[in-house]
Amino acid sequence: MKTFLLAILVVASQSFAQNTLTSANNPVVGNIDKNYLCDTVNLSEGNSGSNQTWNFTNLTITDSSTVNFVSVGSTPYAAQFPNSNIASTNDNSSFNYFNTSQTNILVNGFAGADLTIPYSNAETFLEYPFTFNSTFTDQFASVYNAFGAETYRTGTTTVSGDAWGTINLPNGNFSNALRVNYFTQTRDSSNIGVPLVTDIISRSYVWFAPGRKFPVFQIIYTYISLNGTPFVGSKVIDYSPSSPVIGINIISNETPSGYELSQNYPNPFNPSTKINFAVPVSGLVSLVIFNELGREVEKLVNQNLNAGSYEFDWNAAEYPSGVYFYRLESDQFVETKKMILSK
Repeated sequence: MKTFLLAILVVASQSFAQNTLTSANNPVVGNIDKNYLCDTVNLSEGNSGSNQTWNFTNLTITDSSTVNFVSVGSTPYAAQFPNSNIASTNDNSSFNYFNTSQTNILVNGFAGADLTIPYSNAETFLEYPFTFNSTFTDQFASVYNAFGAETYRTGTTTVSGDAWGTINLPNGNFSNALRVNYFTQTRDSSNIGVPLVTDIISRSYVWFAPGRKFPVFQIIYTYISLNGTPFVGSKVIDYSPSSPVIGINIISNETPSGYELSQNYPNPFNPSTKINFAVPVSGLVSLVIFNELGREVEKLVNQNLNAGSYEFDWNAAEYPSGVYFYRLESDQFVETKKMILSK
């Protein structure tokens, strides 16, 4: 009987530990996600299922880009995407548009100098909550003008949480990572004197690490055919070591006059408290919690941040009452303050 109960407890603890995506994974204005493109040789997505281990520690970086999330009103195409509440860009000239909510994140389309594709039926990127074995299928559509030709887009996306386990990356190992499998079929139909049908099939394997807002790793396969004839295929590997930590919010993008670590509030607290800090230069920043014995309890932030003012909302529900210390550290600054958890 003891063995049977122990087995149940082990299974229950594994299930509880699995990463669940919620609206906390939604981007907000000011979020930054730096992506590194990597050599694809000898790298594959591995297996699906429970308790997997994926080793991607030996990556060769070939290029990089930085995605900035901005307000829709700050973009030149805002009027064409009235249902969007956030946009992203990596070049400040072309933009992707989204609508985020407590229940999902929707893709409303794309706009740039040469092409605008507003979706009349938005594409669902994620539904919340989403975890291992979650799945949904969604259809999307658009009518847009491509180089003088009216083009009709239809598509179907199937999204499934097909695996969980430990993903090993150059910046660390992440247990209980969730792999999300995206399978998208898109058809664009137009007539430029002759009918032209472009079919795009994409399968993406996307890893979300607990506590990180955006994917930490992606493998994307894309196949394109024209009027039924295969045209091109590609494989892309995208590594994101600085995916924003869930819980950190940007208060201001203005450059402060110096480093600052504020006293947490409320203090004493139960079970959540806010920690505000400011960094005057971009660089690696860490914010770490210690107990009164000086042992590290939790690393809240350990990533490259742009100059600005930040707030971290720390939930200490799993920790006992007592005195704790939080330390902000960068190449040029170290400061520690005390706080009290009182339950």
